[in-house]
Amino acid sequence: MIGTLPTAGAAVEAVRRQAHREWQAAARQAGIDLTGFDPDAPFEHRVAWAVQAGLLVAALYARFSSKHQHSTADQVRANVEYAARHRMYVPPELINADEAAKGRRVRRDGLDRLRAILAARLAEVMLVFKASRLFRKAYEGYRLIQEEVVEEGLRAVSVSQGIDTTSRGWKAQIQLYGLMDESLLDTIADFVREGHVGLFKKGFTTGAVGIGLKRVEVPDARPTNRGLPRTRPAVDPPVADLIRRHAAWLLAGMPVVEGVRRWRRENGPADPRSTTGTMSRDAYVRLFTNPRLTGRLEYGRKRNQWSSKRDYTRQVVQPDGAVVTVHCEDLRVLPDDQFYALQRLFAGRKTGPRPPRDGKPPVLWNSVTDVFVCGRCGHRLYVGGAHGLGMRCPTPDCPNRAIVNRKAAVLAVCSKLTDLVRADGDLVDRAVAAVAALDAATPDDARGRIADLERKDRTLTRRVADLTDLSGEGTDADRAEIKAKIRAVQAERAGVRADLTRLQRQAESRKPVTPDAVRAALAGFGRLLVEAASGKLGEDAVYKAAGVFRRLVGGRVLVTAETRPGRKKAVVCGRFTPAVLKVTAEAVGAAPPADDPPGEVQVWFREPPRLDAVAAEVRRLYEEEGLGFRAIAKKLGIGCGNVYSSYLRFYELRGLPVPLRRPRGRREWPS
Repeated sequence: MIGTLPTAGAAVEAVRRQAHREWQAAARQAGIDLTGFDPDAPFEHRVAWAVQAGLLVAALYARFSSKHQHSTADQVRANVEYAARHRMYVPPELINADEAAKGRRVRRDGLDRLRAILAARLAEVMLVFKASRLFRKAYEGYRLIQEEVVEEGLRAVSVSQGIDTTSRGWKAQIQLYGLMDESLLDTIADFVREGHVGLFKKGFTTGAVGIGLKRVEVPDARPTNRGLPRTRPAVDPPVADLIRRHAAWLLAGMPVVEGVRRWRRENGPADPRSTTGTMSRDAYVRLFTNPRLTGRLEYGRKRNQWSSKRDYTRQVVQPDGAVVTVHCEDLRVLPDDQFYALQRLFAGRKTGPRPPRDGKPPVLWNSVTDVFVCGRCGHRLYVGGAHGLGMRCPTPDCPNRAIVNRKAAVLAVCSKLTDLVRADGDLVDRAVAAVAALDAATPDDARGRIADLERKDRTLTRRVADLTDLSGEGTDADRAEIKAKIRAVQAERAGVRADLTRLQRQAESRKPVTPDAVRAALAGFGRLLVEAASGKLGEDAVYKAAGVFRRLVGGRVLVTAETRPGRKKAVVCGRFTPAVLKVTAEAVGAAPPADDPPGEVQVWFREPPRLDAVAAEVRRLYEEEGLGFRAIAKKLGIGCGNVYSSYLRFYELRGLPVPLRRPRGRREWPS
């Protein structure tokens, strides 16, 4: 049976040999007759000798938690000496150890091997130095001893605590010692945390500094408890420059995946706690959403919480009241307005445009697919159609199932936007007037808007704190719902903070905005859209054009497909609310307006046939104007037969019966 035990979890050879020698020495002192005992004999022979000598066979388990500890040999020595004094024999093959393993974990090699030994009944007694070596949770250790030792007719002993399952009070003892151990650990953790808080407030590093910062030694500071020099965080200039470039690219419209690829291509650093040593997508997003980039360092934002059910440690976000914050302007990497703009970008775009996988250069119509949304169910359109050139709603039962050509749709919207920002002189004049009016706002108005935004920011912050307090409660569905609410409120707060920062900067600078600057910004938008639609822009310029396109359409374009009675092919149109004034104001450094005319705009992605398009006009000319079909054909420039078909089509589209034809030669209907 000894050959079937797993090798993982067994003590190392040096520990086993030393334990065997220490047991023999302790056995001689205890008066055990070792005549006939051969320490080099096979396992079965030594066990048989122990049984004949009236000794109990014991299995041993040792564990320590941290990689800086090395107490396996000491625990084993104490256990084998106890075994010798109480007439027990511990074969080296039955010594199990878990080194640098947390006692909270259920799955451990040494513990699993001990269970296998007990299940095979290779030992009669289980020895541990303390009951906490089995599990940190008292009820877990009690359950193992009760179910897998006592109920199987075996015996368990905690050497240093004097707990022996052959005594009547062992259950109370193990529970009491377990509670004391847990309380001691909590107390130590509180002391360590407060010590870290004190060092953190003094400006010393208390953990990993993260990407963008580096450690700098403090010459006159007291060394750490491990004898290492004390350090403080400082900005790492090359990495900070890399972060600034990527922030500008992201705000210009670069996809997150492309940002990760560029970061890796430029050999950007990874978090020192990373197990892979490379930048991942999640780590990239966390980097640009961490307030550390604005010089605001936090301690205690997340706290480790062990889940016995899941058998791993999870990090629980703490409310703002439990977080210690230190702001140092010397550690700033990004300005506040840029940082909060990134927060709004990440919070509002769960998925976004993906860079091409075939090595081809990016084009505008592949970079703004996240903008197009189904007008019926509100779901983002996915790539579909032949060769993946179209877009369609992914919802199976959605009636809006028409496939739209992606390139044609983007070019149609670009054409409409170009007309708005270049051809419409009235809109240009309105933009100039609106931006000038906003720029000429009185300081009292600006201060009032800033006060409103600050009040809203405080309200949203309290709401996030309240939701965070409830984040760990309820069922899985309840926790998922609370997390979704937290993300939504955080996204709204990021937008408020971005507007607040922009208004504060504007109030400080108060630079006048000229009409020429507004016209130049509008002309630049139009020129950029035209060049992007031609497909001649470079990689970075395409991402910039995608960002302008996304902001000008207000973040989304609603796509609606209308089926035509009696026909298979549907007509498709897009509707969006342009944000020309808002984007122009942001471009020239003015505050965004509250409203943004001209309201909703419609553009055709798949136009109706001409007979359907002129059907209403044909009916009006025939029934209301009294013209004949030939006169209508001449007026509209279509064939006479097509005029009659278009007239019938008007009633077919609406499901109405066709009225009697007007008598020939008469301009009015008979009474």
